[in-house]
Amino acid sequence: MPEIGMLDKNLAVMYSLGRDDIEFYDPRKEPFALYGVFFEDGQYRRMPDAAASKVSGGVRELAGYTAGGRVCFATDSDFVAISCLRPGLWLMPHMALAGSGGFDLYVREAGKTAYYGTFMPDPKKREGYDSILSFPVKRMRELILHFPLYCGITSLAVGLERGAALRAWDGYRIRRPVVFYGSSITEGACASTPGNDYIGRLSRRFGFDYVNLGFSGNAKGESAMMKYIAGLDMSAFVYDYDYNAPSAEHLAATHYMGYRTVRTAHPELPIVMASRPNFDHPREDGGARRDIIAASYERARAEGDTHVYFVDGAREYRTFVADGCTVDGCHPNDLGFFRMAEAFGAVMERFLDEP
Repeated sequence: MPEIGMLDKNLAVMYSLGRDDIEFYDPRKEPFALYGVFFEDGQYRRMPDAAASKVSGGVRELAGYTAGGRVCFATDSDFVAISCLRPGLWLMPHMALAGSGGFDLYVREAGKTAYYGTFMPDPKKREGYDSILSFPVKRMRELILHFPLYCGITSLAVGLERGAALRAWDGYRIRRPVVFYGSSITEGACASTPGNDYIGRLSRRFGFDYVNLGFSGNAKGESAMMKYIAGLDMSAFVYDYDYNAPSAEHLAATHYMGYRTVRTAHPELPIVMASRPNFDHPREDGGARRDIIAASYERARAEGDTHVYFVDGAREYRTFVADGCTVDGCHPNDLGFFRMAEAFGAVMERFLDEP
């Protein structure tokens, strides 16, 4: 069977950089700005190993996956290349490799941020890969490079044209990050590219920095996790772990308590509670879980909390599965993440100004 790129050149992927004028840079150093991840013990992480270890083995492993990581900078180079190494790679039947193991690139010009392209990973190279994207015109651009959603990265180099201008970008409009806590859906499964998850979409709409604390199968509202989150400096908190609570009873035992942990540390912080998006799945107990989260919300409001909000699955996602918004009845596809971003955005615009 021939390679698909031989039959359709538009599906061909080039894995050779094809240039001899590339100068590589360490994105951990100025003028690059690193968001959502940091480098610790030889790899990029979303959460310190010491803190993650107090929660669970699963959280400790997944904290080394780079969902929500971004490198931002400005350059007039007529291309951007990457060279990365990773400890391994999951090949999942229900998630595009470009999303789980690839990087993608967005361009910000005149205050607008738009997708430009994806650094396509080579499925034959689990240890890492090189890739390049070229621009048709050489001019100064602000760039946002998204890390992969579902693999670790131990080394990353950003390649630019030798001699090209390189400076810091102008930063996010809202510089204190919004923190998102939740399940695999929060982590980004199953977006086609890293920037297509609902969090990236919201960030582009409102102009905020963010931290993705989605832990696939391992977001259970543990007290150690909620204490860690309560200690973070943030401009808002999105509380969305419904799907990983082992049962409705577990959710009831942990949800309000977790909210109180964060609220005590941040008396006026906007907190968005959310129930699962696949509310209409016939095999799930979405109704019972939604009612538990609604009860937390109503209790908080009754106690005088005017900074708590609710993304209600019963209202926002009544036809989510029926409309083909998932890949498997659970994890959103790009349409599903678009729908989620719309639902969260309608709530967040009540406390976040738009540019």
